[in-house]
Amino acid sequence: MNQQQRIAKICGVRTVEAAVAAASGGADIIGMIFAPSPRLIDLDTAQNIARAVAPLRAAPVEAAEDVSVEITTAAEYFTARSQQLTRLGCPLLCGVFQNQPLEHILEMVQQVPLDLVQLHGTEPAALAQQIPVPVIKVFHVDGAFSVDADSELFQTSCHSVILLDTKVAGTAQQGGRGVSFDWTIARRLADQGVPFLMAGGLTPDNVQEAISVGKPWGVDVSSGVETDKAKDPAKIQAFIDNVRRA
Repeated sequence: MNQQQRIAKICGVRTVEAAVAAASGGADIIGMIFAPSPRLIDLDTAQNIARAVAPLRAAPVEAAEDVSVEITTAAEYFTARSQQLTRLGCPLLCGVFQNQPLEHILEMVQQVPLDLVQLHGTEPAALAQQIPVPVIKVFHVDGAFSVDADSELFQTSCHSVILLDTKVAGTAQQGGRGVSFDWTIARRLADQGVPFLMAGGLTPDNVQEAISVGKPWGVDVSSGVETDKAKDPAKIQAFIDNVRRA
């Protein structure tokens, strides 16, 4: 990953063809769903995607000479974690789980293998401490959402990345619903110096406005790059291009 550019995550990838389109188009993270969802993927397909994407991965960037800096705030913690991720060879493969057993998560991490895990349910932030790869933790945004300092959002030494996504009422399945939230809520987090991913109803047409308002470290899309419920290579490329231009 280029440490200066905004992160583009293409999620809900179910086929080798879609994964290769995302990787070739410059995606930084490719997400695969291992939780109950119309985009649920099986292990064999995930492994095939991992093999297909491997030759397309960029080489990791060597870290500069280590200079110890004391981390005292959540902003410093999440900034350091995001910088570590940007030095890894992309695209990174992320497995998305929702309220599933730790044993299942660990099995998928090892067998695919996965570079990242995304916890998309109501899992406690501390669960991330038992997962051997960096963790993206989702926080579902609704009218009652808070970015106050005592929020679990800011719990350090657990997840590496915060993901803000829309809380959809009336369904257990969250994410991939094509529903946006008020991006000014995300901006309040950005104004505190905390890097984060932003999802929820993003498309190639609105992602630049979303970035302008919310100021995220990166953006995450699923249904917004689909046609007839299948990933559309042209929309994937348009989304990534517009992220880079933002």
